[in-house]
Amino acid sequence: MPYPHLSSPGRIGGVTLKNRIAMTAASASLSEPDGSMTEAMLAYYEARAKGGVGLIITEMVCVDEQRGVLFPRELNAARDENIPDFRALADRLHPYGTKVFAQLFHPGANADPKLNSLPLVSASAGRGKKRGQAEEASRETIHTIVESFGQAAHRVQQAGFDGIEIHAAHHYFLHSFLSPVTNHRTDEYGGSLEHRARILQEVVQSIRAHCGPDFPVMVRVSLEEYIGPKGYHADTGLKLCQMLESWGVDALNVSASGTDSKGSQSVEPMPYRQGWRKHLPWLVKQTVSIPVLAVALIRDPAFAEQLLADGVLDFAASARSHLADPNWANKAFAGQEADILPCISCMACFSKFDGEGHITCAVNPETGYEAQLPPLPQDGDKRLVVVLGGGPAGLEGAWIAARRGFRVILFEKQAVLGGQLNLAALAPGKEKIHWLLDSLTRRCQQAGVELHPGHAPTLDELNALHPYAILDATGGLPAVPACIPGAQDSPLVCTPPDILTGKLQPTGEVIAVIGSGMTGLETAELLSAPEKDNAVLVVEAAPRLAPGVYGSNRNAVTAVLDQNNAVCLTSRALTKVGTDRIYLTDPQTGEEYTYPCQRVVLALGTTPTKPYGEALETVCSRVLSVGDAAKSGMIWDAVHGGYHAAREL
Repeated sequence: MPYPHLSSPGRIGGVTLKNRIAMTAASASLSEPDGSMTEAMLAYYEARAKGGVGLIITEMVCVDEQRGVLFPRELNAARDENIPDFRALADRLHPYGTKVFAQLFHPGANADPKLNSLPLVSASAGRGKKRGQAEEASRETIHTIVESFGQAAHRVQQAGFDGIEIHAAHHYFLHSFLSPVTNHRTDEYGGSLEHRARILQEVVQSIRAHCGPDFPVMVRVSLEEYIGPKGYHADTGLKLCQMLESWGVDALNVSASGTDSKGSQSVEPMPYRQGWRKHLPWLVKQTVSIPVLAVALIRDPAFAEQLLADGVLDFAASARSHLADPNWANKAFAGQEADILPCISCMACFSKFDGEGHITCAVNPETGYEAQLPPLPQDGDKRLVVVLGGGPAGLEGAWIAARRGFRVILFEKQAVLGGQLNLAALAPGKEKIHWLLDSLTRRCQQAGVELHPGHAPTLDELNALHPYAILDATGGLPAVPACIPGAQDSPLVCTPPDILTGKLQPTGEVIAVIGSGMTGLETAELLSAPEKDNAVLVVEAAPRLAPGVYGSNRNAVTAVLDQNNAVCLTSRALTKVGTDRIYLTDPQTGEEYTYPCQRVVLALGTTPTKPYGEALETVCSRVLSVGDAAKSGMIWDAVHGGYHAAREL
């Protein structure tokens, strides 16, 4: 079998895992509002167990429903009546030989105030991610929460779970005690590391008291906070790991991150390279003798195998790789690595959370919908589907239609496939987009799609084909609004493709980038590189920079912009482009400003190209527009649009 280390059994405490692949916690929010189980949740986890992982660590499980609820729909082990629900999950996963641990956690200051009946608590008073104000936890409250961990662990043990993971990382309640940034106490829970870790020791002891000495206990720790001199670093993290081992913990899940500072990423966006923090589990492996599991931004099986072979870790862990492809493990062991749907770290799994209400994936439209989507019908009957455009929407729609049994012909006017993916991959740190393009192309080839790059068919050619349906994936062009005087005729104006492709390479200029979406920010990053010697201003009409951009994606770019001395200006709407300056207005006050500049980059999204106008309707009655041909969007929107259009044919 390929990957002898990855496929070998491993042990955590008294539990044997069939292989060294673990799916780590990621909030799916597929439960009922009260935290009870749903078929959607069961099907979601079952797909990953069926896909071959050795261990599944559930999403964060609530232990305190009065002050410890983070999301509206999260698993809840704070009540006895939910034990049968957890048993149902264990019963769905165990037939595949997969073990399951529950990740028990308390959000502390990061809990949602609207979802909790008691005031939020933290090690010391402070504000959390949900803008809630937390008070310092009293000793009585600490003891109550410690006991709640033990009781919750006993409930999942009764339900047939194989172990638990204590979440003591990522700026949640337990980590708030460990970090000197958030712990300013002067009692026995503050001060030295031994005192700051006291609550964690008490949680371990509570779980042992409720569950006995043989129930596996793993702890997730932030070994390094990555938040500068105020936070703790790996030397402190290693000392904590030694303490955890001395308390009888069975395994460690090594992570990183402290607060939401720009340099602190527990779930890394695209620019981070695979394995960028592999040194953290290696350090722990040199320090303790218990098993070490780690998320080291592992994306391909060969990389995971090498980490195991090199003794960097004992179990290769990932959440997002298994969101992208639930069959990641089985494909690896079958020698089908090239068929794995690749996670590209685009963060859509979380950025689309509010809109969809639960976990999803940009490259796999079935993630989070396992219980809702019926099997793909096999009813194409060789009828012809023509796809116009070889971007992500067109490629996804083409291979899904081919899987249904349609004959599919795809035309792309450019000489290479990819559409906007080729442009997006030119932005700094976006090389992983090529993984998605390669995967989509391979899937189309395997499904028998006839690919015709470098050709845009005429209407006569389309009529001659007599297609059953047309997927219009002809994409979009950069928006240059006619309503802004000078935008279409000023010599200053260009668009992001001009910069990203290298068509224009300005140096030593004063440049205004209009729009702070990801395209605008990435273009500004390229322009503000020190060797370019440009003075870059990013202009955003909204009161906040990058509205609609997920925080970690925004932070990754703005951290570089800060280093490059780019200036970001919010609450400024572009009203006119002159021949040597731009004119801005504050939308709130109406106050007007001017900004002399030598170049203006309009990063205002796209508008559909519509090369055929409305004439496609004369070719056949089934015409579906997808991707930017329908509406400007991100990779998630394009892939999901192509997928669902192909299902609806």
